[in-house]
Amino acid sequence: MDSKRPLVTAIITTYNRTDYLAEAIASVCKQSYDRLEILVVDDGSTDQSAKQICSQFPEVQYHYKTNGGLSSARNYGVSLAQGEFVCFLDDDDLWKPEKVEVQLQAFKAFPEVRLVHSSAAVIDAQGNLTGAQIGASPEKAHKRSGQVFWNALGVWVPKSPTVMIRKSAFADDLLFDESIKVGEDIDFYQRFCYRYPVRYITEPLALYREYEQTDRLSTQRAKYLGIGLKMLRNFSAMGVGGFTRWKIAQRLLTMELRHYAQAYPDRPLKIPAWRRKAFPIGCLKQYFSH
Repeated sequence: MDSKRPLVTAIITTYNRTDYLAEAIASVCKQSYDRLEILVVDDGSTDQSAKQICSQFPEVQYHYKTNGGLSSARNYGVSLAQGEFVCFLDDDDLWKPEKVEVQLQAFKAFPEVRLVHSSAAVIDAQGNLTGAQIGASPEKAHKRSGQVFWNALGVWVPKSPTVMIRKSAFADDLLFDESIKVGEDIDFYQRFCYRYPVRYITEPLALYREYEQTDRLSTQRAKYLGIGLKMLRNFSAMGVGGFTRWKIAQRLLTMELRHYAQAYPDRPLKIPAWRRKAFPIGCLKQYFSH
């Protein structure tokens, strides 16, 4: 192992779900790039299963913490990370063997970026490829590299299992918001794209598992409601104000209305178009404040 090559930290978060954890860890251990620090952050699981699984992998550092949610677990992992670059992996998703190596090459080719992300291939509960892919269509892939903030805001975010981030980009005002329990990726990555340029790789470097599970947070659309106002608050904490803040609020209100329509298709929320455009912050506070 060449100590002159950059150290990459993989942060795998888990909580009371060990069905796929060993497979997730193994996908990191099998990377073609071997200068890795592998951290498993157990966010307060109620049994010893995750610890026992981690003990089967000598490369893994297991860290237990009091339950605080996914944002808390990721922030804790970042605080522990020794790597120059940081990657995240949920305990039910996988990496392709070349992921880390390909992304490091992208950072070398585009040193101005602070995040490299990619598309992801979808697998089912058994790990079989479904043929679906998450990411940009070929004609829109170029819109996911560079200063992508206005392309992305309220529309898309990098998929967490695909990202690699230069650790120096994290800051007190650019971490995961621990008060957001559903949709924390939306908040963090869109704020990240406001501050830094990113690079997109069309090749799927991660495998994203889709399956029916009643407690999987990403399937509970109604719980996304209210995130827009929290995001606006976080943009303000980053120093965003004036016309830019108002324009961001317009996009966030449109996003909230889309989430509402998905959650309650039979209960339309009618807000006059002129009001949405002129008073987006007021609308967010009136209709989506919890």
